[in-house]
Amino acid sequence: ERPSEPRRLEPAPLEEAMTLGKVFAESGFFLDIKGAAQAVTKIIAGREMGIAPMAAMTGIFLVKGRVTLSAALMATIAKRNGYDYRVRTLTDTACHIEFFQRSESLGSSTFTLDDARKAGLGGENWNKYARNMLWARAMSNGVRWYCVDALGGGAVYTPEELESANPPVETRVNERTGEISEHPRADMPLAEDARRGELRAKWNALRSEATKHDIP
Repeated sequence: ERPSEPRRLEPAPLEEAMTLGKVFAESGFFLDIKGAAQAVTKIIAGREMGIAPMAAMTGIFLVKGRVTLSAALMATIAKRNGYDYRVRTLTDTACHIEFFQRSESLGSSTFTLDDARKAGLGGENWNKYARNMLWARAMSNGVRWYCVDALGGGAVYTPEELESANPPVETRVNERTGEISEHPRADMPLAEDARRGELRAKWNALRSEATKHDIP
């Protein structure tokens, strides 16, 4: 039996990614990209993990020449691949998450402020959003430990773990339901916040155009 050939990016999907990348870059809504090439990179990286273009644009970041994922996107990918988790503890000093596969417990991931201090972590985000940062570290560690096949078997990091990205969103977790949501950072400069407001109309127009062309 002949070995299977490596997957190739077909011309049509590549052309679609380039078209979407140009649209996303020109929208001005995604503040972390500098041009269409970076947007296309995000879209292609997301496609390889089964992530739709819009989710890739908001949950994938390019840091130090590497593709990184937000902890929220890692959690989404894990769930889509048959894994689940429960946030058992979430305070300003510790986060404890238990991971499951088909109702079987695989183990837990815990990250505390003591762990952060030992790792030399700190700064404004840790002072203002300790619970969010603890959740992100506990989640990203747990997905790598227990759901590594969902990430393609490779080492995947969050932007914060590479210590240079500053995405304009913060991750929040509903303590009652465990649901994840992302919101504009509360410490975003006012000028940037105003810029987002100005772009909202353009963003709505972009979403309407994507709907017309059945873009997920």
